[in-house]
Amino acid sequence: MGGERCDRKGCGVSEDVAIAQIVTAVTTVFYAAVFAIGYYLIVRGNRKTLMEMREERLCGGRPQVIVEMGLLNLPNVGFVVRNVSGGAARDITFEFSGPIEDSSGFVISELRYLKEGMPFLGPGEQIRCLWDHFDRLILYLEEKGLHEGIAVKGRYKDLPGEPYATEWRINPLLYKGLRYDASQLSQGSSSQLPEKIPTDARSGRTSRVRTEDKDQNT
Repeated sequence: MGGERCDRKGCGVSEDVAIAQIVTAVTTVFYAAVFAIGYYLIVRGNRKTLMEMREERLCGGRPQVIVEMGLLNLPNVGFVVRNVSGGAARDITFEFSGPIEDSSGFVISELRYLKEGMPFLGPGEQIRCLWDHFDRLILYLEEKGLHEGIAVKGRYKDLPGEPYATEWRINPLLYKGLRYDASQLSQGSSSQLPEKIPTDARSGRTSRVRTEDKDQNT
């Protein structure tokens, strides 16, 4: 009887030891797997960060293409596409919620570089196009009922090919009543303000039709 009890007790102890060893082994494997996965994620994250830093160094940074109305040469208003960042932009395209027109009805958004897109715009570069005389443009947009402005969505890529998209809303009516010195021509120009942009500007070459000075007609 005593021997049987000892054997049963010894068997119980052996089973407990075996279970403890199994639990210890499973726990060790689990923590090793967690450590390995964590190490892998850290390495992958660092590698991705290094690749992004390398691409940013090669392309000069992320491009930022904006579309805006230019008010620096009042009373002339410009339509400006600008890359304000340190990175070059390529494959630039535009989507307009409505046509960009001047007071004569000429559709600026139908110009080739806006309709078909631009292949490249370097950092800090800009494309500026004459839009209209400020007062005439305000009256025209009010007649058209464009009180909320026109949305322009630009899509472009950086040099490695990463795509970006930004949307801007152009609303000259926000500046209605803006005062300017009408006695001074913009930036020392010796000509009068442009009447309109003729239709031959559709080819991408914008010329200006100017009124002659009254003194010259007399």
